[in-house]
Amino acid sequence: MRHLIVAILIFTGFIAGAVNPDNQYIKEPEEAIIEVLYRRMAIRDTTKRTTDFRVDDTILRIGKNKSMYCGVKKLWSDSLSTVDYSSYYPILIASFEKKEYFTGGFYWAYVYKDFPNKKYKEYEVFEASEYWRYREELKTPEWAITDSVKNIIGYECFKATTDFKGRQWTAWFAPEIPVSDGPWKLHGLPGLILEAYDKSHDYEFEAKGIRSSGLGLVGYMEYNNYSEVSRDEFMKNWWSLKHISGASKINSAYGIRVSDKPVSTKRIPQYDREEIDYDHSLK
Repeated sequence: MRHLIVAILIFTGFIAGAVNPDNQYIKEPEEAIIEVLYRRMAIRDTTKRTTDFRVDDTILRIGKNKSMYCGVKKLWSDSLSTVDYSSYYPILIASFEKKEYFTGGFYWAYVYKDFPNKKYKEYEVFEASEYWRYREELKTPEWAITDSVKNIIGYECFKATTDFKGRQWTAWFAPEIPVSDGPWKLHGLPGLILEAYDKSHDYEFEAKGIRSSGLGLVGYMEYNNYSEVSRDEFMKNWWSLKHISGASKINSAYGIRVSDKPVSTKRIPQYDREEIDYDHSLK
């Protein structure tokens, strides 16, 4: 009899304690069935792979009809700052004093899968505090399952590959856990995805623990006011923002000149999103 693995304190304590008990900010809630903790690694500069990357603890919370994937610190930060700002503020100040500026972690997106309605919904905060969301059709990746096997956190997992949203992905799934879901937008295998990565290893997801009790709700976490846009607009605006230098953003937002040199509005981003099948022009 295999026992579900209980993850570290940040996994169990932050999430359970921070979400508003009245569920005022959770839209269309339903009870969670299972929750998975993943380590998410994202390369930020493909020319400096060993030194310029971001690592976040993320969760996949799965209900009967939908699931949500987000950063552990982001969910904690959003919920606590909205529900109890007086408690959140001293933590924020202390983090600045210690030069730890990312109380919400580095992964700021919320990705929802609505299986009955076959929809994805993604919320994200861009630079300059722009809160955007979009919806798109939920399309199941076409997986090729192999006979390769390995053990991940105590479960026998099988290897599968797919071309999905512009990248070639490899996933390892556990048939013993009959949940056809996984981190980010990956899903559609006969078992829970416990590990996944793209061909270049720009993005990696690795399960660290699973639990099935004491879970929060699955629902749309609307702690901020998000503007709804099309997927094309969402992606193109993100790409355009990546071509603007940090100095230009500060100058535009606050009117502060950070250098005597002319402020550049063009740069070449050294990384892209998990999905790259969008218009990369800057028109």
